[in-house]
Amino acid sequence: MNTLFDLGLVKDRIFETIVSTYDSNGEPNAAPMGVMTDGVQRLIIEPYITTQTYRNLVLHRCAVVNITSEPVIYYETSFKEDDPDKRAFLNLFEKADLINAPRLRDADAYIEVKVRQIDVKKGRAKVLCGIEKVYPVAKIPPKAYCRAPFAVIESIIHATKIKVFLSNGEKERTKELINLVKHYGVLVRKTAPDSVYTNMMKGILEKIEAWTKAKKRFT
Repeated sequence: MNTLFDLGLVKDRIFETIVSTYDSNGEPNAAPMGVMTDGVQRLIIEPYITTQTYRNLVLHRCAVVNITSEPVIYYETSFKEDDPDKRAFLNLFEKADLINAPRLRDADAYIEVKVRQIDVKKGRAKVLCGIEKVYPVAKIPPKAYCRAPFAVIESIIHATKIKVFLSNGEKERTKELINLVKHYGVLVRKTAPDSVYTNMMKGILEKIEAWTKAKKRFT
């Protein structure tokens, strides 16, 4: 069996992944989420208890941790409202091999996990998962490094947190992350002008502005 180490996951570091699950209707759900390993073939996922991912983990007790560095996949799984009929979104998935969860067709690697334990503290869960199967990274040709894809992924991760912080009234943390996203927006325009990355950054910033205005209207 392949191990977490084969995918580069080592103890006490946070790795950005996309966690996919089924909801109560059997529809796929996916969300970018940091995971950690305790070094003994177990993964720790820490979703907010208000998220669909948390509810699905409680319900089905399993998930797929998808490994990818493709910003488009992060964007599509973070902002599902951009695809109201869900056709494109649902086409991203296929059934996992050993568990009742979906996996992303175009991920570079997959980790199928089962929930062993869930602890909740201050609105966030600590979900300890056992490894059912690890699929090794696909052989991908090397790419020259561009800062834009990294900046987009960071912005997507920050945006998902901004939405939570806004709903919780955490003004300082919200402001800090919004400033970071704006900084990354400038970086993307500089390093990859008129690209899919600039389009995604534009969408991210528009969403943050809409969330901020909506919050002000109801406070």
